[in-house]
Amino acid sequence: MRPACPWAILLELPSWPADLCPADKKLYALRDVTGTVPSQPLIVASIMSKKLAENLNRLVLDVKFGSGAFMKTKAEAQQLAAAMTEVGELMGVKVTHLLSPMDEPLGRTVGNALEVIECVEVLQGGGPEDVVNLVLDLAEKVSTVKRPQLATWLKDGTAWKKFISLVYAQDGDASSLEKLSEIHRAPVIQPFAAKSSGTVKKMDAETIGRASLLLGGGRKTAEDEIDFAVGLSGIRKIGERVEKGEPLLHVHARSEQALRMVHPILDKAVELGR
Repeated sequence: MRPACPWAILLELPSWPADLCPADKKLYALRDVTGTVPSQPLIVASIMSKKLAENLNRLVLDVKFGSGAFMKTKAEAQQLAAAMTEVGELMGVKVTHLLSPMDEPLGRTVGNALEVIECVEVLQGGGPEDVVNLVLDLAEKVSTVKRPQLATWLKDGTAWKKFISLVYAQDGDASSLEKLSEIHRAPVIQPFAAKSSGTVKKMDAETIGRASLLLGGGRKTAEDEIDFAVGLSGIRKIGERVEKGEPLLHVHARSEQALRMVHPILDKAVELGR
């Protein structure tokens, strides 16, 4: 799932992304009410204008497809990637891309602070295998270094140290990263238990995202405030075995009422089989 600008939000980088793309919020508000958020030409314009404003010479794009993405099919994702690549190359930027399935959530968390905590784990040499693999896949696309060395830099702390230096270079405060689970901790954290034993056959990314939105982890309108602490953690992956009563995930909510509201949605998101 990964929030659009989690580091900027939680590290209190100065006025970003508002200074970089001041019209973005207004444009997205218009797209929300006109039903044009999934429009490929507008997606290309929105993403590439911001990327190219950073004065890049190389760019790798992670283009999602599946239930949790705007592009529901791989063919649509390929079309979007081709359009963004063409724009980038016209502006003198070498662009490569990956097509990544998003039928289940990436990693084991959904929610602003929860996802940043998970990203920190990856930079410190841990984290979920699928996130680590995607990071290495993307890094290979823009690096002259081979994958084993990139993996070593994740494991030995080199990547983490480099990230910290980038935060401070932008006048951010990286000290809060080690305390995110305390700073942004939801008042209510409860497991969502399996009603039967079985293997996870479905953990629908779009429905899981709607649950996070309902908890306050995203905006229903442009004026809504985002609750950084809420979301879902410990999400089981498709193919994993779970016994009756064991948690399929943990819900991080602002209140007991919010917790109860998302249970019916989560029931629809998960399917167990033999």
